[in-house]
Amino acid sequence: MRDLSIIYVRYVGPTSSGPRLGPYLNDPGKLCPACNAAIAAGDATAVIPLGPGANMDAQERAQAGRAYNAVAIEIHWRCAGGAT
Repeated sequence: MRDLSIIYVRYVGPTSSGPRLGPYLNDPGKLCPACNAAIAAGDATAVIPLGPGANMDAQERAQAGRAYNAVAIEIHWRCAGGAT
Protein backbone atom coordinates (compact mmCIF):
# COMPACT_ATOMS: atom_id res chain seq x y z
CA MET A 1 0.00 0.00 0.00
CA ARG A 2 1.32 3.43 -0.92
CA ASP A 3 1.50 6.33 1.51
CA LEU A 4 -1.06 9.10 1.15
CA SER A 5 0.09 11.98 -0.99
CA ILE A 6 -0.44 15.14 1.02
CA ILE A 7 -1.17 18.29 -0.95
CA TYR A 8 -1.92 21.83 0.16
CA VAL A 9 -4.87 23.99 -0.90
CA ARG A 10 -6.11 27.47 -0.02
CA TYR A 11 -9.19 26.93 2.11
CA VAL A 12 -11.84 28.88 4.06
CA GLY A 13 -14.10 26.89 6.38
CA PRO A 14 -15.80 23.51 5.86
CA THR A 15 -17.77 22.58 2.73
CA SER A 16 -19.68 19.46 1.70
CA SER A 17 -17.02 18.37 -0.79
CA GLY A 18 -13.89 19.71 -2.35
CA PRO A 19 -13.51 20.99 -5.87
CA ARG A 20 -13.65 18.52 -8.74
CA LEU A 21 -10.35 17.86 -10.44
CA GLY A 22 -9.49 15.68 -13.36
CA PRO A 23 -8.96 13.93 -15.40
CA TYR A 24 -6.31 12.67 -13.00
CA LEU A 25 -2.84 12.74 -14.54
CA ASN A 26 -0.37 12.90 -11.63
CA ASP A 27 1.05 9.77 -9.99
CA PRO A 28 -1.31 7.17 -11.54
CA GLY A 29 -1.66 4.12 -9.32
CA LYS A 30 -1.87 6.09 -6.06
CA LEU A 31 -4.49 4.51 -3.82
CA CYS A 32 -7.66 6.46 -3.03
CA PRO A 33 -7.84 6.81 0.78
CA ALA A 34 -11.64 6.46 0.67
CA CYS A 35 -11.99 3.17 -1.24
CA ASN A 36 -8.41 1.85 -1.35
CA ALA A 37 -8.62 1.37 -5.14
CA ALA A 38 -6.00 2.81 -7.48
CA ILE A 39 -6.64 6.22 -9.02
CA ALA A 40 -6.13 5.76 -12.75
CA ALA A 41 -5.08 8.31 -15.33
CA GLY A 42 -8.27 9.99 -16.57
CA ASP A 43 -10.22 9.50 -13.31
CA ALA A 44 -12.04 12.56 -11.98
CA THR A 45 -10.88 13.35 -8.45
CA ALA A 46 -11.81 15.66 -5.57
CA VAL A 47 -9.58 17.51 -3.13
CA ILE A 48 -10.71 17.08 0.48
CA PRO A 49 -9.22 19.65 2.91
CA LEU A 50 -8.28 18.08 6.25
CA GLY A 51 -7.33 21.19 8.18
CA PRO A 52 -4.36 23.39 8.95
CA GLY A 53 -2.05 20.58 10.07
CA ALA A 54 0.91 21.48 12.27
CA ASN A 55 1.47 24.91 10.72
CA MET A 56 0.90 27.42 13.54
CA ASP A 57 0.13 30.33 11.19
CA ALA A 58 -2.47 28.21 9.36
CA GLN A 59 -3.98 27.13 12.70
CA GLU A 60 -4.33 30.75 13.83
CA ARG A 61 -5.85 31.81 10.50
CA ALA A 62 -8.32 28.87 10.62
CA GLN A 63 -9.40 29.69 14.17
CA ALA A 64 -9.96 33.31 13.11
CA GLY A 65 -12.13 32.18 10.18
CA ARG A 66 -9.64 33.43 7.59
CA ALA A 67 -8.28 31.63 4.53
CA TYR A 68 -5.33 29.33 5.22
CA ASN A 69 -3.20 26.74 3.48
CA ALA A 70 -4.86 23.44 4.36
CA VAL A 71 -3.47 19.93 4.30
CA ALA A 72 -5.61 18.03 1.80
CA ILE A 73 -5.94 14.62 0.17
CA GLU A 74 -7.13 13.67 -3.29
CA ILE A 75 -9.79 10.96 -3.68
CA HIS A 76 -12.02 9.65 -6.48
CA TRP A 77 -14.78 12.12 -7.39
CA ARG A 78 -17.39 9.35 -6.92
CA CYS A 79 -15.99 8.63 -3.41
CA ALA A 80 -16.63 12.30 -2.54
CA GLY A 81 -20.27 11.90 -3.57
CA GLY A 82 -19.89 13.32 -7.06
CA ALA A 83 -21.94 11.92 -9.92
CA THR A 84 -19.89 9.90 -12.38
